[in-house]
Amino acid sequence: MIIYHLWDIVRMKSKVSVQLFGQFCLRKDDVVLNEETLHSNKLTKLLIYMIINRDRVILYQELIDIFWEGKTKNPQNALKNLMYRLRVALKAIGEEEYICTMSGAYRWNPEIEVETDYEQFEKLALEIRNETDVEKKKQLCKEAIAGYQGNISEKLGSEPWLVSKIVWYRSLFMDVAKELGKIYEKEEAWSNLEALCNDVLPADSLDEDLHYWIIKSLWGQKKNDLAMMHYENVSRMFYDSMGIHTTEKLQSIFQEIMEDAEEYEKDISYLINEMEEKKNPKGAFFCDYQNFRQIYRVEARRIYRLNMAEYILLFTLKRSGGVKRKKSADSGLIEGMNLLEKLLKELLRVGDVAARYSLNQYIVLLPACNYESGILVAERIEKAFRKNIGNKHLELNHELRELK
Repeated sequence: MIIYHLWDIVRMKSKVSVQLFGQFCLRKDDVVLNEETLHSNKLTKLLIYMIINRDRVILYQELIDIFWEGKTKNPQNALKNLMYRLRVALKAIGEEEYICTMSGAYRWNPEIEVETDYEQFEKLALEIRNETDVEKKKQLCKEAIAGYQGNISEKLGSEPWLVSKIVWYRSLFMDVAKELGKIYEKEEAWSNLEALCNDVLPADSLDEDLHYWIIKSLWGQKKNDLAMMHYENVSRMFYDSMGIHTTEKLQSIFQEIMEDAEEYEKDISYLINEMEEKKNPKGAFFCDYQNFRQIYRVEARRIYRLNMAEYILLFTLKRSGGVKRKKSADSGLIEGMNLLEKLLKELLRVGDVAARYSLNQYIVLLPACNYESGILVAERIEKAFRKNIGNKHLELNHELRELK
């Protein structure tokens, strides 16, 4: 028995490493197989499937169901041909038998050790969860984040059997990043927190916690203008993508920044310099809806005191001819809203105020403007929209109302 175990140890000498994150590649010593050298998406996918499921026997029928789904008249021959090509490709990294043929099945050769980046990532994530020492946890988080080089490449990521893994690893990556973010926040390491969030943001550009931390880290570094700017950009992005106003959490940090600014006494010259626009203003003032509401209320009070009339204009973009589509996934509507924004910037006056109200609406405040002038403004914008939108089956409508 002792001789048998020693022989097994001698035989278990072959080892390969696999990178699934970012772009797939398989390495042995200095030789690399990747998506480019394999010259076939299907070949690459088969290799990945065999590696991911290397601890079990895989029946022919399972592989046929996954890779052909009735798309070929003789799937068994197609499978055998693809497997033969894979074996030939694997010879580039060594003469070992990497894939074993069994009765009606294949499996990865259990004598060949495989080291994968995704399993190492999972191991680190588990260690992070159980680690209580802050410095050790911080180091483990950095190591795990560095190992996650972006999710699986787009060429492979659409495979149904890979989708659950893609979602899982992205979620795990976000959890690890947020563990590090909590540590940086507690330490008030604001520049580190800002850098971390900006690095992680491409994985989920709509993550509320990341944007909250970016705003808070900028505020912590006394970059209040940048913090406010990021808040406004995020507010707009949430409107564009989800049709919602900024979340309670983001509004709370915005309010904290505003209250913090009020705690310091400053002379009037400093205040004017801080608030003034750096360049000669052109066109309307654009802001998020929360700020628009405040401006509206101030203007309503002013005209009440002066006994004047002013108007508010609402533009609504719709599908024409009874065409209905889900707004959240309607690229034509998005294009139309982008055009509308461009026209509002070009055609409104300095002093007018505009904000995105919903997925398909813009609201405009027209100070010092009577009803007839308001109608002319609306018609001018609608005419320019029709001229530029082309054949997109979109129509732009407006409503004009007096401020109350």
